[in-house]
Amino acid sequence: MKPACAVCLALTLAQPAAGGAWQEKPGRGFASASATYRQTGDEGAQELSYYGAFGVTSKLTLGIDLNQNSAGSGHALFFARLPLRAGPRYRLAAEAGAGGNHFRGLWQMMQKATLSYGRSFDTGQTTGWLAVDAAYELRNSGFDAAWKLDATIGLNRPGKIAPMLQIETYKPGGGRFSYALTPAVRYPLDGSRELILGLEYRNTGRRSLGLELGVWQRF
Repeated sequence: MKPACAVCLALTLAQPAAGGAWQEKPGRGFASASATYRQTGDEGAQELSYYGAFGVTSKLTLGIDLNQNSAGSGHALFFARLPLRAGPRYRLAAEAGAGGNHFRGLWQMMQKATLSYGRSFDTGQTTGWLAVDAAYELRNSGFDAAWKLDATIGLNRPGKIAPMLQIETYKPGGGRFSYALTPAVRYPLDGSRELILGLEYRNTGRRSLGLELGVWQRF
């Protein structure tokens, strides 16, 4: 196999199922839906999330990001992703999103700008990928700002259970730094769908444990 072909194959195998710096192919897309149950002391909470992305052209991916939790808050964002730079094993992309966030029925404007870095790697026995997303959010008509830095690393094991680790951090202006660690596994259901099962540890000043169940699908 020629070196160029080997690099292209490695990038294809190592592409994560969920967005980041990777563009969706024109006419193709990806969707994920997840439900998380968290226990904080004697209190329980639920969260529902949906993410969908569709390739319009080779340089434009459009999508939607929805979130709702049992505390009565959530958001709905529409976004556009554009590639910035690509090397043999890495991708760099920018994403702009706009929509709204709400708390107990009161909606406010929300904007989000994200810089994403993605990289594939080869362990010698299988391939893997790393995705890092740095985001700046403006909520409530620009009065509330926050920084987010998230990372996901995973292995590809076609037809087999594959491990994955997600790290999320959040720092609102003048607020408390919080983070979550979620080790998870991807279980193949068929050629286009995967079941995601994760155990979440979250620290927002109060510590909680959560169970995440999700489905990823390509179309």
